[in-house]
Amino acid sequence: MTTHVPTNDLHVLVFAPFGKDSALIEKVLTSCGIPVNVCADPAALVSAICDEAGAAIITEEVLQSAAIGSVAEKLTSQPRWSDFPIIVLTGGGMSTASTESAERSRAPLGNVSLLERPLRPATLVSAARMALTARQRQFEIRDHLRQREAAEQALQRAHDVLETQVEQRTEALRVLSSRLMRIQDEERRRIARELHDSLGQYLAAAKINLDVLSSEKQNGSAVYLHDAKTLIDRAISDTRTLSHLLHPPLLDEAGFGTAARWFVEGFGSRSKITTTLEMPTNLHRLPSEIEIALFRILQESLTNVHRHSGSKKVEIRLTLDESSVSLIVEDHGKGMSREILARFAESGANVGVGLAGMRERAKELGGTLEVQSGKKGTRLHVVIPIPAESGDNEPSVSLTHTASPFPVA
Repeated sequence: MTTHVPTNDLHVLVFAPFGKDSALIEKVLTSCGIPVNVCADPAALVSAICDEAGAAIITEEVLQSAAIGSVAEKLTSQPRWSDFPIIVLTGGGMSTASTESAERSRAPLGNVSLLERPLRPATLVSAARMALTARQRQFEIRDHLRQREAAEQALQRAHDVLETQVEQRTEALRVLSSRLMRIQDEERRRIARELHDSLGQYLAAAKINLDVLSSEKQNGSAVYLHDAKTLIDRAISDTRTLSHLLHPPLLDEAGFGTAARWFVEGFGSRSKITTTLEMPTNLHRLPSEIEIALFRILQESLTNVHRHSGSKKVEIRLTLDESSVSLIVEDHGKGMSREILARFAESGANVGVGLAGMRERAKELGGTLEVQSGKKGTRLHVVIPIPAESGDNEPSVSLTHTASPFPVA
């Protein structure tokens, strides 16, 4: 929406304090429908230069007055779109020292046009209309700049609103993700307990019954009973293994250190990957949420090593200081692509559920997860702050597991 003043509503300011110049100029211009505002002194001229003023006509004699400096100062402070037009009526004849001085004084006034007296009324009207048209173009530029500024401000406000909404939605998703992981851990614990307490007990009872039957040594049934016992032994073993993988009871009973040793031994046995574990020998119990997060990150990282890296060796190091616990898992495989690393560093999106889940677990507890990868392998480093009441550092021990038996009890 434009707000410029129509050309026929713009005033021409006239400042010609000597003789009858003001009256004559006003008569000529008003007879042609051009509004005129006669100024009695420089102060009146300065105050009249506003949006309704289209141009000013002053006589050369005014330029020799010291008061013209206030007009120059007013014009110097114009906004960047404005170049207020001034028409100076000069005297005719030879140039004198006085007119040379007056000419130099016009420089600070900016947009100045000279009309030499005597001049015809038509020339004055034409010059005034040209100045008003030029001024009108300036107002159009001003309106365009204001519209663009308003549009930019509206766009910035919309951008700010969208950013706020994105932050709110991101935080909501983070809360939901954290809640989902907690629910998942609780569900794993419940399923593990059900497998152990119900299905495991039923299988154990069935095995006892088979043992009793096999002891009777009935003709023709020994082979079938032996096969049934073997199958049930495998079912019991698989059930216990599945129960422990879902949620190791060692994690609740003995803490992360024992559960980590158990899992690393099993991983080395099943994957045939040489696995080295370093951590404090007498690792104190950590808050349960930290132990669960560390164990799940260890599980996921070793699973990724087995599935994707092609490495024959993996090192795991757990260290503690007064304020945080650090877990490093490092392999010597083929590494990750630059594209995946870039996406993970930028947003954590489109890099697989495993990496995203590990980062969310660490972030939920105020920690960080860094991944470095190249042709020599991948290094995952997670740091999680621990409460002040948690344990101190202990001496470290190094354990290497290659083909240790995988405990199922």
